[in-house]
Amino acid sequence: MHLIDIEICSNCGREIGRLEQAYVFEGQIVCSECDNALRASQIAEPVEPPEPPIEQKPIQTVEPQFEEPDLPRPDEQENNTHSGDVDRHPGFIIIGVILCILGCLLTGLGLIGLLVCFLAGIPIGILAAGLFLILGILIIISGIAAIIIAATFR
Repeated sequence: MHLIDIEICSNCGREIGRLEQAYVFEGQIVCSECDNALRASQIAEPVEPPEPPIEQKPIQTVEPQFEEPDLPRPDEQENNTHSGDVDRHPGFIIIGVILCILGCLLTGLGLIGLLVCFLAGIPIGILAAGLFLILGILIIISGIAAIIIAATFR
């Protein structure tokens, strides 16, 4: 027999032969008798009781508290309605309407002038009528913009 073929039980010190089964218990080589004894004693050892559960506090729910909206008093409501009208500038609306009317008149003059000059064959008149048409359209756009500004901004 060679020394390499022989194992030594780390528990009892007995030689474990080449034909005998060697066991490993917790990283140590042991014989079959020691393995059985160690495993039996491991099972027989009392198991540490688990730690007591952590005391849990009951979950407290917070109910939402509904607050009544701050309603303004009747005298405050009247002040608020008047202040909204004061902030708006009626001048912009009036100017916008006037510009739209003026633009429509100039656009109409331009269209009539184009028609007359085209039928009469006057080239300089077509230029003047086109200028009235373009100016009328630009003035209409300016009037609409003034109305929109007055209606949206405070």
